[in-house]
Amino acid sequence: MPFEVLPGLPPYGPMAIVFTRNGAREHREGLVVRFYPRASEPWVGNFIGGETACNVVLDHPDENYVIVVAQGEVCFVDPENRAIIDRMAGDIEQVISIPSLGSVVFQCSTDFFAIKSGNAGWQSPRISWDGFRNIEVRGTELLGEAYSPVSDAWMPFRLDLLTGHCADGIYEKEMSRAVPVSRGGKAKSDPSLD
Repeated sequence: MPFEVLPGLPPYGPMAIVFTRNGAREHREGLVVRFYPRASEPWVGNFIGGETACNVVLDHPDENYVIVVAQGEVCFVDPENRAIIDRMAGDIEQVISIPSLGSVVFQCSTDFFAIKSGNAGWQSPRISWDGFRNIEVRGTELLGEAYSPVSDAWMPFRLDLLTGHCADGIYEKEMSRAVPVSRGGKAKSDPSLD
């Protein structure tokens, strides 16, 4: 579906349609996109986004919709009907299009999720305590490093891009070693101590 990211709101022509979670009272410039639908006139959308600096516009894998990520907030746009058909996450930090797998992967601060055509997709478990670096795609795997404040280090991980499975995420490893702590010397989960 043809579209273009504009440098700002057009000074002439029809008003842009504003898309925001905060309702019609919010009037500011966000990520501005012009859409060129197949069966109707071009139109401009002003997407007021989320919490990060990630701004990306790309075709949805099903090729009928457009994915707009405005300041980390994901919107699935139906250009023919000038509408958002779904919203996801407000904290996207990176978007990775993988045409060979027919999917788009979204990186949040602690995990990943992917979409494919036909509303298929997956969500990974929590992999990092807070943040990723050195992300790269190799075939059907996503490799990178996840941060651990426990060891104050970046730890390597592998994510299966077909399923979202990750067996070596540092968050789950460290949480599985955590010891429950109770106050006052009694463990609340032990009924014999009541």
